Amino acid sequence: MTENVALTSTGPDTRTLLMDAAERIVVSQGVARMTLEEVAREAKVSKGGLLYHFPSKEALIEGMIEYFVRRFDTAMAFARDGDADPRGRSTRAYVRASTGQTPQISTELDLANGALTAALATFPERLEAVREQGRRHQAEIVADAIDPVLATIIRFATDGIWMGENFQLTRIDPALKAQVIARLIGWTHLDGLPDDGIGHLVSQPQDP
Repeated sequence: MTENVALTSTGPDTRTLLMDAAERIVVSQGVARMTLEEVAREAKVSKGGLLYHFPSKEALIEGMIEYFVRRFDTAMAFARDGDADPRGRSTRAYVRASTGQTPQISTELDLANGALTAALATFPERLEAVREQGRRHQAEIVADAIDPVLATIIRFATDGIWMGENFQLTRIDPALKAQVIARLIGWTHLDGLPDDGIGHLVSQPQDP
């Protein structure tokens, strides 16, 4: 009993400890092996301490999704706050947060997020927080002081890189990946934009 009181008194710290343990299990063993017992063992927390924060596996999964959403939002804010150029700032922040260029995002977090998202694809109601986050970021991107079509192309190209890697569908050469990311970042500054074949930059509206 004393052990559980000590654990619960640390509230958020213990909760984060459990989330990190669950993340490691999902990456190393898969979502199916993420049982409450295994998470408690990995986190070195008593079963009672875990149940205080997450009374069921469903509650743990919902908590992990919320945790992933918060971590990505924090990474976006970090990237945005460190960017002095207001034009394209939110789009650049999205690219950087999605491709692990902020300290809040790790390869393990991305892999766990991808595995959990794929596993919950048949339970769309559990992914509402992710969908809401996507809508919120898209609204920021289209209001980012660059052409909203260009900004959206950059956003979905970034999503494609993330999904390909974290759903383990494909991986591109690291050097090529770095060049692609640099090109996407450059486009947010309107540098090196492609044209439409007749000399018009794709981000510029054409005269009728």
